[in-house]
Amino acid sequence: MAQAVPAGRKAERRRGGLPPSPTVAAPAEETSLSGDIAKKLEEEILRGRVRPGHRLDERELSERYGVSRTPVREALQRLSASGLAESRGRQGLQVAQLSVADLLDALSVVAQLEALAAAQAARRILPEQRKVLADAHEACERALEQGDADSFCDANLAFHDVIVAASHNRVLQDEIRRLSLKTAPYRRAITFQPGRMTNSIPEHAEIMEAILANDSKRASELMTRHISLLTEGIADFLQFVRASGDRALFADPT
Repeated sequence: MAQAVPAGRKAERRRGGLPPSPTVAAPAEETSLSGDIAKKLEEEILRGRVRPGHRLDERELSERYGVSRTPVREALQRLSASGLAESRGRQGLQVAQLSVADLLDALSVVAQLEALAAAQAARRILPEQRKVLADAHEACERALEQGDADSFCDANLAFHDVIVAASHNRVLQDEIRRLSLKTAPYRRAITFQPGRMTNSIPEHAEIMEAILANDSKRASELMTRHISLLTEGIADFLQFVRASGDRALFADPT
């Protein structure tokens, strides 16, 4: 039987004399803020600004974004839940690293997913997306001409993003983004290998032509080949990593 509340206490509660019952839900604005921070960190990882193995310090991040530690802590929990951040004991959280074997497996999956995206884009691309795709390809060409590897990486990311968006497959888009966040730092490092940017231009051109010609089969085959070339040169890539001092990219010794 529930215990009766004395009339005096009822009145006091109505007047606000008793504190409200505690709730576990975070304020909406705080949840939104943590989501924004998580997205910013994802973009920094995607664009190589924050690299695998980088320590994610709450205080440093709260100062960088001008917020309290609470939304930063919640944002890091989101990254950890998605596998983008991992605990290193006393060292705290850091951006997740892949082993060489996991990278190869991940790239093979990315190749198949992006091939599907290219095939569907060839059938579903909208008129306005055709121009965006051509613009992204031209941006890659300009970056190559200027010898600007960072701009090329950003343009290359935009080129692939347009194709994924043109698939109009939201489930596929989510899966590709999840894997891209894990593989992007490595793909970016591969781009810096001698000749890789130069070779990417004609590969992109063929993929774009197949999509614009609504040739889904050829678009799929070309995209598979384009991504697979990243894994074919893995031995060269590992040598490049050793020479460039980027061993911290991997979870295991290279």
